[in-house]
Amino acid sequence: MATKYDYAVLIDGVDATAVFNKMGGPAVAQRFLSGDFVLVEAPKPEPPPEPVLDFTISVDRSVKPIYPDWMKEVMHPELELAGPTEYDLSKVEKWLARGQGTGVVTGNTIYKELQTKNALADQLGLADLLAIQAKGLAVFRSLYNGKAVFGWKSVVQDHHGILFVPCLIENGGKVVVRWVWLDYYWSSRSPALRFSK
Repeated sequence: MATKYDYAVLIDGVDATAVFNKMGGPAVAQRFLSGDFVLVEAPKPEPPPEPVLDFTISVDRSVKPIYPDWMKEVMHPELELAGPTEYDLSKVEKWLARGQGTGVVTGNTIYKELQTKNALADQLGLADLLAIQAKGLAVFRSLYNGKAVFGWKSVVQDHHGILFVPCLIENGGKVVVRWVWLDYYWSSRSPALRFSK
């Protein structure tokens, strides 16, 4: 059995005595010095491969999405079930309203612009956001890291007449649905999601 020494020899801040003992003490050191064996650095483990992300979104357009209890009215019920049943999320456009890319605009401004341009039908809605949420955090982060993304097709009104729009954000390590009051301000970090034309 190799002798363990109770003193330390430091070389450039490294405890050489500990290295000596770890190698097996004097007997092994003699073999190393005589050239009987050489030290080889242990190979570094290969990092695990990056997971392959699936951006295919499937939406059941035959069933209306479930809205929060406080919702009184869906503003565009004719659009609730509109849209493709399957699509590639990586090809969905991140759209900004006029002025939103260089500053901030209210949600009411965005909503009016979409209505004026008859563009609400191109937007994603609550059913789409729920399907994206189900894909998980890795898919969401890869496309929208640090952003809140909105489904303007699903604007709703509460019992006080206040308008809200759903969005997806990352919160607490999860993708969550939030409802945002249209009087708030939107920046370039809050794009709408719409199907490319």
